[in-house]
Amino acid sequence: MCHPAAYIAGGVMQGLGAIQGHNAQADAYDANARAAHAAKVEEDRMAQEDAAVADTAAAQEKIDRGLEGMKSSATALTSAGESGVSGNSIDALMGELDASVLRGNTTTTQNLELSQRGTQRQLASNTRTAQSRINSVAKPSKAATALTIGGIAAQSGASYHSATKKF
Repeated sequence: MCHPAAYIAGGVMQGLGAIQGHNAQADAYDANARAAHAAKVEEDRMAQEDAAVADTAAAQEKIDRGLEGMKSSATALTSAGESGVSGNSIDALMGELDASVLRGNTTTTQNLELSQRGTQRQLASNTRTAQSRINSVAKPSKAATALTIGGIAAQSGASYHSATKKF
């Protein structure tokens, strides 16, 4: 038969164990949340870096196309002037050269906009993934820990009470 004080000491030890378990779970949750946030920040950085590269490439493509269009227009005007051609045929050719540049730039802009929407979807997905990672580790419940400790105290008290009746 155990001494009644042993029941109390056992209950205290179990209560301390419940508190340590709660604290360990809280630490695991916090560490997981920090790791998920750090991963999201890195994934966002990479997506934004890719978007910046695409933006720069699209801008350079438009600049190059514009310069090529100007060269083509200058060449056409020079050739027309040297051959004595003028009027509507030159105007039509210049209009077609300008339209070609504009069509190319419109396509580049549309492709860039699609890429930007993809980047926005990726950033939103990164947020959802981070939240899912955080949710994968249970957050400890203070109420559950308190109820556990209360149950331990009640059990220890009952054991102590029945032990003191026998002494």
